[in-house]
Amino acid sequence: MKNWTALQRQRLIELPDLLDYLPLLIKDLGFCFYAYTFIHPCQQDSTTNYPARWLAHCERHGHSPHEPIDAHCRTSRLPLLWTANTFHNSPESWAAAQECGLRHGWVQPLHDQQSRSSLSILRPHVCISTQELYEKAAQVMWLGEQLHRASMRFFTRSNNNQAPGTSVYRA
Repeated sequence: MKNWTALQRQRLIELPDLLDYLPLLIKDLGFCFYAYTFIHPCQQDSTTNYPARWLAHCERHGHSPHEPIDAHCRTSRLPLLWTANTFHNSPESWAAAQECGLRHGWVQPLHDQQSRSSLSILRPHVCISTQELYEKAAQVMWLGEQLHRASMRFFTRSNNNQAPGTSVYRA
């Protein structure tokens, strides 16, 4: 994003454009997998490029409030690193994530008064150092905030044109 023009950055305020650029933005950060989830009282949507095996695992085992990432995202605004310790209460999920190449990265939760969201960025190789976390945290937070605000605008505008709960994101 360092060499992006002002016009390119300006396009990142609308959800469809932002979702189109998301794979490139994640790659620019040095990661290859991402997941963005937006939860509003009348809407829940997500987009991801996680491997199909991981998505199947999540579907089979469901996401309960006891899942470490979901629980963290409900209550905190701090980033959560994907580590074995994070998954100490669900080692089967940690093993499945490892098998799918979801080894190193973090989840950035975002909240406002009405909704919450999270942006996860992951890669199969190269651990996240403290230095890298500090260097990239601001960019990840900025991207998460852009996604969150764009989602709020998008769903506020399209609420009258869509049935509640209809997904508009791409997987």
